[in-house]
Amino acid sequence: MGSTVLTLEETIELIRKQLPEYDRKAIMKMIEEKRQELGPEVVNEESAAMIVARELGIDLQQVSVRARQKIEDITESTRNVTITAKVVHVGTVRTFAKKDGGEGKVASLKVADETGEIRVTLWDDMTKVVEEEAEETVSVGDVIQIRGAYVKKGLRDALELNLGRMGGIRILGNKELEDFDIEIGEPKSNNVADLAEGLYDLTLTVKVERVFNVSTFTRKKDGSEGKVLSMIVGDDTGTTRFVFWDDHAEAASEIQEGEVIKLTGGMTRAGRNESEIEVHAGRSSTIERNLDKKIKVKAEERTIPAADPLGRMTIADMKVGMRDVDLEGKVFRIFPPNQFEKDGKSGQVQNIIIADESGKTVRTAFWNEDVDKIQDLNEGDVIKVLHGYVKKGYRDDIEYGVGRSSEIEINPKGSKLAKLELEGVKVAPTSSGRRTMIADIDDSSEGSTLEVCGIVVAMGQNSPVYPACPTCRKKVEFVDDGYKCKECGDVDQPDYRMLYKITIDDGSGTIRATLFGEAGEELLGMTANEAQDLIDKSKNEKAPIDKNSDRVLGSYVVVKGRISKYREQLDITASSLSFADPATEIERMKTSIEDYLG
Repeated sequence: MGSTVLTLEETIELIRKQLPEYDRKAIMKMIEEKRQELGPEVVNEESAAMIVARELGIDLQQVSVRARQKIEDITESTRNVTITAKVVHVGTVRTFAKKDGGEGKVASLKVADETGEIRVTLWDDMTKVVEEEAEETVSVGDVIQIRGAYVKKGLRDALELNLGRMGGIRILGNKELEDFDIEIGEPKSNNVADLAEGLYDLTLTVKVERVFNVSTFTRKKDGSEGKVLSMIVGDDTGTTRFVFWDDHAEAASEIQEGEVIKLTGGMTRAGRNESEIEVHAGRSSTIERNLDKKIKVKAEERTIPAADPLGRMTIADMKVGMRDVDLEGKVFRIFPPNQFEKDGKSGQVQNIIIADESGKTVRTAFWNEDVDKIQDLNEGDVIKVLHGYVKKGYRDDIEYGVGRSSEIEINPKGSKLAKLELEGVKVAPTSSGRRTMIADIDDSSEGSTLEVCGIVVAMGQNSPVYPACPTCRKKVEFVDDGYKCKECGDVDQPDYRMLYKITIDDGSGTIRATLFGEAGEELLGMTANEAQDLIDKSKNEKAPIDKNSDRVLGSYVVVKGRISKYREQLDITASSLSFADPATEIERMKTSIEDYLG
């Protein structure tokens, strides 16, 4: 859109509104002096007046109503966009390596007017408006003018504005808003009932129903300490769970039940079962507290634990169907965590066996982020779980479930179970990981957890690592000199994770095994980060496979995992892998035959 030519009187009036210390006579004198300076035969009064206004610091592009566009009118073909909008979300600045070897910067804003919302991506020097050390920093709630932006498709093909060195951005003061009659409507909040998996940049105004304690955990990738806090919130359409991490968790711990808050820049993720959706606060999310607004939460949608919790019970007294039960016991056995993919979603689960003073044991499963909370757990530690539930497990044994509302504490102070002896405790065998000959695996095995032992006869020929989002752990793509996650948006630095396939032969048949995480690292004898470093140095995506294929091919391995079908072929998705000792396996087979013959 080109510049708008104002009449002489329009320009004089704008100068007087912005700078009332100048009267009409003084303004006309400056206009005439400018004409004489530039040549009266070249510059007329209208043009000279606009030049004078600009030199006095008045932005004629902003003040002209005709020069402003509405967000709803922006299309992919719109060029040279100028808009006035309210800032509803401010992202952080991240750096990236450019193709020419230099360093680039990128940040993003989300702005809204009375017609809609749109994301604005700032490149290089434009990012200074969101840097803390800048003279004038853009904040949530500011009304800004954006000039010279261009339109392109971004995440999920949504239209975005991009602002490079040819554009401009400026915060408008209250006087300008009043003088130029600029009024921006409040951005529309999302409703809980409309939440679905995979949404981002959400704005929700809710009433806090329950706040849980902050939990700390150690991140496996770098040993750093993390914090997480969740709360149950609701509006007049239903309830959901908010999840806050690290600094946001600390800030959210001060929020009181009954308070009305507003979360901007949230994203949704699936909960522990497919019918539940959680809202997570990202690094650049903002929280507004103590809003003067009345919200009546829809009662029938509440997911808050029962009003009458059963409290702590011994394992011997637990019955299937009990809700809101507390468990405290000593860790008897820890199984390795399993990574899984279901319906295109990745997750993790880890089982442990817990014993208490009743002499009984119970299997307990931890899912997704709760797996991170127990990664430093050791056999013999005391663990306390609040607000769990009891369900039926294998062979009708009970299992203890760690639900969305549960709280976890490791080695609680003053626990009487610290002195509990585990000698003599026995756990009934389960079907998890039973040894099976490959020839006996058929369609009826789909969904079962089995264990196979054989020789590695083939390895995948693609890169064994992939870049993953550190928040949701899904694969990220390299787009516009940076990484993007379909779920979480921009990613500063991805995590690298193992993922490749091998083929195992046990003499009765062959099966393909998919190795994730630690199982893949165990076979190659290197971490995912080490494998990626080798790829970067060699410029060969198969370098980790090539380096280790002579050692791996022909090796004898035990793989435990879940049987699934992919393109009509049964595969085993490994939860663990270990190298087998042939002599031990022969003895194992001999014992199995003797047991079978009685």
